[in-house]
Amino acid sequence: MKTSVRENLYKTLAVLVVLLVFICSSCTVSNEDIKRDPEPKDGEIKIYCVSPERDSLHWENVKLTGTDTELKINEVCNLLSEGPKEAGHIRAIADNVDIMSYKIGRDEQLEINFTAGYMQMDSITEALCRAAVVKTLCQIEGIKYVEFFVDGEPLTLNDRPAGLMGPDDFVDNSSDSYGFDQNVKIVVYYTDENGKMLREAILKVYIDGTKPLEEVVLEELIDGPLDTQTDMRNTINPDTKINRVRSYDGVCYVDFSEEFLSKLPGVTDDAAVYSVVNTLCELSGVTKVKITVSGTERKYFGKLPLNDFLSYRPELITIEKAGE
Repeated sequence: MKTSVRENLYKTLAVLVVLLVFICSSCTVSNEDIKRDPEPKDGEIKIYCVSPERDSLHWENVKLTGTDTELKINEVCNLLSEGPKEAGHIRAIADNVDIMSYKIGRDEQLEINFTAGYMQMDSITEALCRAAVVKTLCQIEGIKYVEFFVDGEPLTLNDRPAGLMGPDDFVDNSSDSYGFDQNVKIVVYYTDENGKMLREAILKVYIDGTKPLEEVVLEELIDGPLDTQTDMRNTINPDTKINRVRSYDGVCYVDFSEEFLSKLPGVTDDAAVYSVVNTLCELSGVTKVKITVSGTERKYFGKLPLNDFLSYRPELITIEKAGE
């Protein structure tokens, strides 16, 4: 009798082990199991999500039913919150994050306000989710840029506001050959040998989505031209620090450290200031620049007025273009 009970127990345990192995194997999602939709057809858009490995973006094609911009935004936000149908993918808006509100501002800009749970994501996941949300929403006609708010306050990254973001601010890492990190081309304006005119430099820089693109281009400007760019010079003091930079309503607000006011010998005031302005105005969505120093508006840089919104000045750029 005891032997029979023991045997039955062993048989029961064996069955449970087999079932457990089956369940675990069924829940495992390999790269081969994860399918990506083809390019969307007419009327469809890509609803982006994050790969299970948290190293790239994937998408699913959806045909929206909304008839106007407002309805489409609401529909897309719901889809981003619901998450992808494909097993293993990670939705762009986490379980503990809700959209409190959104509104369409001027110049096709969408402000979207998340609950405080947004800040609980690790930096890599946050960057990927942010890219997924922006790239998805900017497919809607009437939306070119998105700005994130958390509990009513602008989203800050590395103690700096993220500002306006468009799809081109993020790497399209949806293909098999790309991870989230990538080198992209940017335009930076240094000065010529005489320190009077600006020269265009097209650079390839590394981005990973954790820094605003405005900060990336300013860092390249401060670092100065490459050794191979012998016909160019620095425009601003290389000891200058970027305290804050953000873009809003077409204006890029940048705050430098005091070193910015220490002019380089032989560089005109126009070349120094407008190397910053023209470089930032090359970015999508930026039409004007506001420069402050140590959080304070300064009246002049040398003799050049600095207490105003500054616009792109093409007449300061030499006709000759610098190559890559």
